Amino acid sequence: MSKATMNPGPITLDVVGLELNADDRRRILHPLTGGVILFGRNFANRKQLSKLTSEIKKLRPDVLISIDHEGGRVQRCRTDGFTHLPAMRKLGEL
Repeated sequence: MSKATMNPGPITLDVVGLELNADDRRRILHPLTGGVILFGRNFANRKQLSKLTSEIKKLRPDVLISIDHEGGRVQRCRTDGFTHLPAMRKLGEL
């Protein structure tokens, strides 16, 4: 099965740094991989993040890319024009 026709699997994984290494690529290409979650260690600026997500999508166009950006104290992308989300408690009070 080619990477373009793979169905995403049930596993969501993370990547090590600001760009993909050989092990990241191998795991993303695994048929059980269905998503990639990014954390603060994966973000330097908007341009770098765009390059990283493009590289992931080039390997597996079907995977879901998410970021652990919950709001409040958990703001993974704090600069470069990203939205600052309030704490979920604040949103719940609305």
